[in-house]
Amino acid sequence: MLIDRHLRFQLPNPWNGQIFETNKIGSINFLVGPNGSGKSQFAKTLLGYMKGQSWDTRFLGTDRLNEMTRSPAIEQYFGGIFTEGFEKSYFEYLKTAVGEEGSGIDTIVLLEERMDLRIQIEATLSHLFDREIFLEWDSGKLIPKAMLRGHNQSYRLDRDECHGIKELLVMLTHLYNDQKQYLIIDEPELNLHPQYQSFFMQEVRKIAGDPSIDGTKKIVFLVTHSPFILDFRSEEDLRGVISFDLEYSVPKQVHRLLPGNLPHSSFMGRLNGHHKQFFFSDSPIFVEGIRDARIVEAMMEARGVSVAGAGSCIIDAGGSGEVSHYLELCKGLGKEAHFLYDLDSLFRGHLRSRIKSDESIRLRMAKAGHGQDLDTYCGSLDKKLTEVIDRILANVVPSNLEPLVKYLQSFGPHRPNWDKQNLRRARTAVVTAISRYRQDMVSALSEEEVSDIEGRVEAIVTVLKERNIHLLPGGTLERYLPSYSGDEYAPAEDAKQRAMDAEIQALSKPTTEAELAARYEDLYEAVCSMPSKTDVAVEPTLRKYLSNYIHALQQIVINNPEWQLSPIQTRLNTSQPEATTVFRVQTFQRYDGDRFEALIEITEMLGQPKRVVRVSERTNAGMSDFQIEPCEGTNQGAP
Repeated sequence: MLIDRHLRFQLPNPWNGQIFETNKIGSINFLVGPNGSGKSQFAKTLLGYMKGQSWDTRFLGTDRLNEMTRSPAIEQYFGGIFTEGFEKSYFEYLKTAVGEEGSGIDTIVLLEERMDLRIQIEATLSHLFDREIFLEWDSGKLIPKAMLRGHNQSYRLDRDECHGIKELLVMLTHLYNDQKQYLIIDEPELNLHPQYQSFFMQEVRKIAGDPSIDGTKKIVFLVTHSPFILDFRSEEDLRGVISFDLEYSVPKQVHRLLPGNLPHSSFMGRLNGHHKQFFFSDSPIFVEGIRDARIVEAMMEARGVSVAGAGSCIIDAGGSGEVSHYLELCKGLGKEAHFLYDLDSLFRGHLRSRIKSDESIRLRMAKAGHGQDLDTYCGSLDKKLTEVIDRILANVVPSNLEPLVKYLQSFGPHRPNWDKQNLRRARTAVVTAISRYRQDMVSALSEEEVSDIEGRVEAIVTVLKERNIHLLPGGTLERYLPSYSGDEYAPAEDAKQRAMDAEIQALSKPTTEAELAARYEDLYEAVCSMPSKTDVAVEPTLRKYLSNYIHALQQIVINNPEWQLSPIQTRLNTSQPEATTVFRVQTFQRYDGDRFEALIEITEMLGQPKRVVRVSERTNAGMSDFQIEPCEGTNQGAP
């Protein structure tokens, strides 16, 4: 439900005073985006604005359980404000000043003063967790307690209960509290099992609504990193998304960007927890199916790079039509997403219909001398391929192209009678044949015709690539897997799966960039252009600590001319105890004077096997003048 509420306020740093303005908000608003994109800062600014408008608003921050967490060791030395309970004189303070800071400690006071809230909370926790809760007064102090049903021993609810139950206790109390018309919760998923995140959203749906029409309803803002909190049931729910990015542009609202052109409901129903990752990334990667996702992930790992490290994710959308829906959403939300399509997507119509109005593509087409209308340009390619199909069916072809002819004939003896789907498949097959058997296609047609088709496909691929849309010009993804041995034009599911398994096995073995490029061709080029980041560079940090260790070893040898390996290692363990889990002097040989040679072993860590460093009195540890080598028996060297 979208509600008329005019919001207009200036955003603090890091937005540098930009203005957020809207005349509508959702009954449930989801604040989403990458980590570090300013969602919490926005929520606090929104709170200040609402307070300035005298709107009854409650804010629950990420530290909402701080005063409800017991730390016996700290309390022993520094005491605890609420260790003995809650004094009546604190109540008003807890309901005002503490609440504005995002703390949930006033929950206990609300439960004492409001029996209606206490009944709802006690019934909920009893139903979910077999808990009985009760509030006791002892020496003028309120003490919240809980007890497992069927047990006689009670315990402090606020101090000794698990974090997840306390999270629900706090959030549900303030959700059910009808004295506040607005509720802002920063990361409601904290400490909650996914099952209870879903339960919480179930309760939010019961309460969310327009308080000006129904005083029992409230407008809810949820700052979240969890796909389970993004509980989209309809297009209206999607309209309630407020999206943030790492560039700190003004947060975007879906309802303003896509007012009448949202994906249809069947697409909404397929937005599962995995797919919703894209809301938390500035640069998600979309592929058509789960196999495509697996091979892209395997290639990234073989390259030694991380998609997650780049703040991205790989999402299998479930077909080119669904990928196109995501393309539309990403355009609206300003996400620099990447899309990987099989060639047949070009002839299906989904891709063309989604991008034909893209102004940047129109400009790129015009700049390349292909006109401004990609759809028209693709239509001319369709016409050319249809002419080629008729010629191939009418003439004798080289033996390598006989499977192509057989495949085309399977659609019927007369091409004009083919339906649109078979014609699309036929066009894809012809381009695939050109990619695989170019010289044979030249023999069947002509160099001019083959080059014309190649040029048109290349032009389309180049223009789309500049928009981060990677179209595989050689056909389906399986076409690029050397292990695939099935039908070239109608890949069978079992053959695709076998090829995928074989390639993932091959990618698990050490290989070079050049070998990967040669093996996977256009597919590898597309993967290389997608968001990724190299693995964490541990080596510089390791070398820093290793330098200190070598220097300490050299000093011990100089200061103790009679010592051999055992006392030297003992002294190192004493002087650098934190290093004992990482470094060990494996061998030591002393010569005349201060001369020595030693072999330092580096333990296995972060995927690296054991390695060694050879040092002597001449090793300049401060200048990192040493080499990290593989241990004998290993085949992996230093990176």
